[in-house]
Amino acid sequence: MKLGVLSWERDEAESVGIAEKAAERGHEAVLFTIEDIRCASIPGGGTEPMIGSSPAREFDAVLSRAHIGYEGWRTTVERLHLLSTVPGLLMVDTVDTHVRAVSKFAMLHQLTTAGISVPETRSCTTVADARAAHEEWGAMVVKPSVGFGGIDVERFVGTLTERDTAQIAGALAKYGELICQRYCPHSGDLRVFVIDSRAVLAAQWHTSATAWKPFPGSADLEANWDSWVELVDPPKEAVDIAIRATEAMRLSYSGVDLVQSEGRYWVMEVNVVPGWEPLPKDDRDGMERAVIDVVEKRLAGRGETFGA
Repeated sequence: MKLGVLSWERDEAESVGIAEKAAERGHEAVLFTIEDIRCASIPGGGTEPMIGSSPAREFDAVLSRAHIGYEGWRTTVERLHLLSTVPGLLMVDTVDTHVRAVSKFAMLHQLTTAGISVPETRSCTTVADARAAHEEWGAMVVKPSVGFGGIDVERFVGTLTERDTAQIAGALAKYGELICQRYCPHSGDLRVFVIDSRAVLAAQWHTSATAWKPFPGSADLEANWDSWVELVDPPKEAVDIAIRATEAMRLSYSGVDLVQSEGRYWVMEVNVVPGWEPLPKDDRDGMERAVIDVVEKRLAGRGETFGA
């Protein structure tokens, strides 16, 4: 198998590990980033998608861990579309599936239609919208629809102050529209890693009273952000919800973030590019081998064979 591993960034640990595990099985693994995807011309007319200097049609499969961020959205989606339309090339996962999971608005609606519990959520385009949501719920979280690592994810509890409304106004000026979500009181986040409809492992992100989210979202806060992670044996209820959420998003693998609040589990996010670098090496290795298993299984299901 010739496998392209489309990395979040060139030295992203998870993608590097996946490529190494593929090579160990005798596959040809090519690590590349979104910038390496381009179009070449065909003599006589037309275009051909390329991965670096090689035609994309020469690959059997591409595992996409592409970073679709607020900046560069158009270019990234455009290039993912190029790869998703190459005849015979297996994309894990396709651009439609990838984008639907990256957009929190689309993701939350998809989960809602599948009957999976997500907090009350609305779109806000003005400070007045956000204030109305806060008055209704009493405590809320605001965040951009596209983002990662806790960046610009803010919690507002109690009375909205002038400083709070200024912070919301600044975020609206940056993004144009925000997700306003009812805050579900909780302690820590549970991430269940699901691969091929199977929970492979789970990690509990513990947070202190001040570090209410797993990642600070700002370099200024990182030094004093009190959060840590440990592997756990998750409750069956959480596992079942995580598997359902991954299947609802039609993802081959994911990291499903859940919080336990008010006597139930709420799905906060289904990560299309889950990270496991903080985990012990044996567990990282197991995750990477399981991802390769998925790619091999998908190709085998199409009648492909391997030389590994």
